[in-house]
Amino acid sequence: MADLFDRFYLPEDVGISSIDVANFLQECDKAHYKLRTLHIIRHGKAVVDAARYPFRASDKRLVYSVSKTFTSTAIGFAVQEGLVNVNDPLLDYFPECKDLDMDPRAREITLRDVLTMSTGHERDTVGDMCNSEGTPWPEIFFTRKMAYAPGEHFVYNSGGTYMLSEVISRTTGKSLFQWLQEKLFEPLGITDVCWDVNGKVNTGAWGLLIAPRDLCKVGVLYLNKGLWNGQRLLSEEWIDEATAPHVPTLGQGCAGWGQRYGYQIWENNSGSYRADGAFGQYIMVFPQKDMVIVTTAEEIDGTRVFPLVEQYLLANLTDPQKGRDAWAYEHLQKVLCQWEAPAVYEPSSSYLQALLQDKTYLLKSVDSQEQHQLRLQLANSRLAIAVDGIQSLESSCVTDRHGETTFAIEIPSNSPLRGPEQRSRAWSYSAHHTWVDQDTLLLTVCWRETGHYQTWKFQFDGEKLFLWVTDGVKGMFQLFGATSDRNVCFRDRVFVGETQK
Repeated sequence: MADLFDRFYLPEDVGISSIDVANFLQECDKAHYKLRTLHIIRHGKAVVDAARYPFRASDKRLVYSVSKTFTSTAIGFAVQEGLVNVNDPLLDYFPECKDLDMDPRAREITLRDVLTMSTGHERDTVGDMCNSEGTPWPEIFFTRKMAYAPGEHFVYNSGGTYMLSEVISRTTGKSLFQWLQEKLFEPLGITDVCWDVNGKVNTGAWGLLIAPRDLCKVGVLYLNKGLWNGQRLLSEEWIDEATAPHVPTLGQGCAGWGQRYGYQIWENNSGSYRADGAFGQYIMVFPQKDMVIVTTAEEIDGTRVFPLVEQYLLANLTDPQKGRDAWAYEHLQKVLCQWEAPAVYEPSSSYLQALLQDKTYLLKSVDSQEQHQLRLQLANSRLAIAVDGIQSLESSCVTDRHGETTFAIEIPSNSPLRGPEQRSRAWSYSAHHTWVDQDTLLLTVCWRETGHYQTWKFQFDGEKLFLWVTDGVKGMFQLFGATSDRNVCFRDRVFVGETQK
């Protein structure tokens, strides 16, 4: 095949009803499911390539634990090259750890146990890794408390996936990202992709930034049992082994989806599987339907979409193609156009706009040592903010303004640890603002590549400024009683500032 997205087809051309696709999108809206992008590939043909404003299908996205499936794929290439064997003890690849004081069962963990999240640990090791002060992560992994014999009990373990990334680095002489560039990304024509690191090792379990369209390519590679454009990239045996359900997840799935786990791959409903990332990032592969569905979202419970997928996208498929229906296709196009329509906001203003022009504030956090210099510029509907000469945001009160910036004030993310790739790069955003009253300005920023929103609330009082920065992620986690740590900002960042003369 050529590039998947060189040409688009009508859903009916591959046995999908345009009405069913439209109903799926509308039912997601009715359920207040925050779907951001949707891609559907069937019989090798792209029929849906949709992104809800202001998101774009071409934007890279932080796909969270979808990264794990890419790490598993890297192991598959290493197995194919004869560099590793899934039955090897993990400790063989970390000889510097052999003399550590560890549970004897930790010495028995195999690569297969890590791939299937059945290492025997009592809990995920990633928290201890990310909150450590200088201790090498492999040492932390091997010395954490064990509760089970390896291979017998599923415990979700992102720390284990990081260890797989270390294995790739140690056996190939290349980073996980470099290895996949050679073996996966370049053959699939994936060029705009990056991955975070801890030191010189890619994080493995998280930190991959990749466009939804490129996720589709990986889904199609798996669907075609390792073939791409007729070329064998990955062995069929590995695809079958990696996607087979190996261990029960002990009720951690839902509604028949995800009751068993493969090699960093979740079981869907019977006979299908998915790569699965936090907040609803999915590559869903349905071999019996010859179909791939990719979604990105901003949901605390992304699994709410599965019953809708079954009801509207899987239940009424036909082969051969359906008869074309001009009215049905036109209806779908209207729904998609509504998805893509730019937002227009009610104009707002304040007498302060003239007084705040080119004002600079020295901001100090109320509960930490964090300090920033913030400069404001306002003209007509436009607002420009500069923080420390590092972070620049532009917005409008009547529509969104789009740009990209590095950050000084943290942006919302749920990465267990942000390394230099995330901290040094420029992030795409869309932003608008409104004057809530004469003294209060509310800036809303959609960080399109993290998938999350953030609000900056400015309260002006003479020469003083009070600023509250709230991450949308915070509210999602607090509903479940989560507490703050280094991984997620669960509270508002509050600053007090005065104008600089």
